[in-house]
Amino acid sequence: MKNLILGILISIPFVLFAQEPKEFDFVANQENGFTAVKQGNTWGFIDNNGNMAVSLRNDLVSNEDPKSGKVGVEGIKYPQLQEERAIIKKEKNGINYYGFINASGKTIIEPIYLNVSNFYNGKALAIKLEEERLGKNQLLGKGVISYKYDVVLLDKNGEVVKYLEGPFPVAVSKKKLREAPAINAKWLGEKVVSIKGPNGKWKIHRL
Repeated sequence: MKNLILGILISIPFVLFAQEPKEFDFVANQENGFTAVKQGNTWGFIDNNGNMAVSLRNDLVSNEDPKSGKVGVEGIKYPQLQEERAIIKKEKNGINYYGFINASGKTIIEPIYLNVSNFYNGKALAIKLEEERLGKNQLLGKGVISYKYDVVLLDKNGEVVKYLEGPFPVAVSKKKLREAPAINAKWLGEKVVSIKGPNGKWKIHRL
């Protein structure tokens, strides 16, 4: 009996530690059955029953001063689960790359894109980086690499459905990519989007 009581007492701290947080620094408006919540520098999502659907984590995208009207990560004030996909970021060599998790927090689309939009009718816009090896610099003994990016359309599994515009030249460095390259796009309907191309002209795409 004593051993049973002792076992219960020992387990209490671990049970308390495992409980979900009930107080947050910020609670967003409910959208699509989920609500973004913030605690310190971490964000997560609760469902309609108040349960943590996505545990608090530090890679969900938010901006204290979002840029109004911007398509992509700079226009996002707080994390959103749009069509059961939320944008995450991962830093590599000082550059942010973006991908998506699902409504249970599992990474569905790896963070490899320089910018992404939220999903809309099963599709998201993304900036896909490409590299081309041009040869070797004999003086420095290093390979010469040229970078470019295209604006592409992704499905919910991360497959590229369509290349929309590009290529755009880009310098891949922390200094040059302090901010994500802009996605110059406007949704004109459920299956129509306009994208600004390398020549500065807007092209209409029927999806």
